[in-house]
Amino acid sequence: MSPDDVVIQQPKRAQPPDGGWGWMVMFSSFMVNVLLDGVIFTYGIFFPEFLSYFGESKGKTQLLHSVLVGTCLVTGPVASALVNRYGCRLVCRSGAVIASVGLFISSFSPNLDVMIIFYGITGGIGFGLFYLPSIVIIGEYFDKRIALATGIAVCGAGVGAFVFAPLTEFLLETYNWRGTMWIISAIILNVVVVSATYRPLETDINKATVKINNAYDKKNILTEKKSDPLCKQICSSMKDMFDFSLLKSPTMLMYGASCLLVMFGFFVPSNFLPVWASEVNLSSDEGALLILIMGVSNTVSRVVVGYITDKHWANSLMINNTALLIGGVATGLVPFYTTFESLAIYAFVFGAVMAIFICLRSILMSELLGVHRLNSSFGLVGLSMGLSTFVGSPIAGALSDMSGNYNMSFYFGGITLGLGGFICIPLRRIAKWERSHNNTFNMSSSHDHDDDEERKKVKISVKRKSHVYTISENTGRHMDYK
Repeated sequence: MSPDDVVIQQPKRAQPPDGGWGWMVMFSSFMVNVLLDGVIFTYGIFFPEFLSYFGESKGKTQLLHSVLVGTCLVTGPVASALVNRYGCRLVCRSGAVIASVGLFISSFSPNLDVMIIFYGITGGIGFGLFYLPSIVIIGEYFDKRIALATGIAVCGAGVGAFVFAPLTEFLLETYNWRGTMWIISAIILNVVVVSATYRPLETDINKATVKINNAYDKKNILTEKKSDPLCKQICSSMKDMFDFSLLKSPTMLMYGASCLLVMFGFFVPSNFLPVWASEVNLSSDEGALLILIMGVSNTVSRVVVGYITDKHWANSLMINNTALLIGGVATGLVPFYTTFESLAIYAFVFGAVMAIFICLRSILMSELLGVHRLNSSFGLVGLSMGLSTFVGSPIAGALSDMSGNYNMSFYFGGITLGLGGFICIPLRRIAKWERSHNNTFNMSSSHDHDDDEERKKVKISVKRKSHVYTISENTGRHMDYK
């Protein structure tokens, strides 16, 4: 190899260990989900406190939670880009600090508008930055056992609801909502510690040797790259970090639309069940117990779904669609549940529905779009989910304000959940058609490229003493003497 040769190293995806340190990573992801969803799914317990303290409408008070979750999900593409550039560990730690600071400052809010800025927007950005890395890191460490590992990791959400429901109820009675917010903001900082296990895998290096004729050409290339305007360099970096080709995928668009519909009604049960319990003359402790039951069901179901989905006979898309349809019908019938027993059964059923939808999200995207696009696709799906989350619970709250009861809120949640499952029914066929269409297109493009290579003009310049002879292949093969 000559001194002018340049060695370019291109990283390849490392082989997932499917165990070993991966189990520590899975446990850390589990703990992150405990803390994240413990805060998110217990907002319904805070809801009466915020209604009383700020004196705003139900719709606007629900906006506080919607902005938190919506911002968390909308941050997905940005978190995805940052993970591609800086890695899961640094992004996760940064998000934990931002979320903790946001929740702490929000406790000093004089009105709901300021609360939305710090609790909803700042806290949501922090949550989004440490949520996505905790999910995609599982795909780096697991392959054959990815469904089981993902199921165990995300079942932390159910444990979070199970643990935080009675904890939040106790803290509110003891320290009021401001003191409770201080304690929760401190608890969130534990994400900085548990995310220390998110170390990157050592990658195999594929060395490709590219020869450049002389040092002068290399200098020109480097100088030209450095002379590009700053704006152009930033745009180029953003283009490299985001996989915009996914926006042309029918499979991606269809699944994104399903997730958008689901998230309109996804938080309606957890946000409104405690206040619905008080409407049917149940105590606040029984209302908190319903969230606890939902959390237990969520936890158990995620492990079970992860185990089942790893089996070769399991159809993850059918499981997802069936669960959403059942959840939609059950939620639409909540106004007819007036006893604690019936509401407890519903809480258990809906906890399982939540578990199936969340647990299968990354698995479905890996199956339908490819594991190599999981990071980008997860971020974009999170964006679509965040957009509907922003308005889902406020719409349900506004419907409650207009009707004077919570019936319309549950009808709205049930319809959107059911529609989300219904439009996914043909998704497997759409993905199969898209793959076959792309394969045909790629083969055609490769054939056309070969034909172009044969037809293109070839010039050969030969230096011989002081004379130059030029041979042109496409002009009838003649020789010009200069």
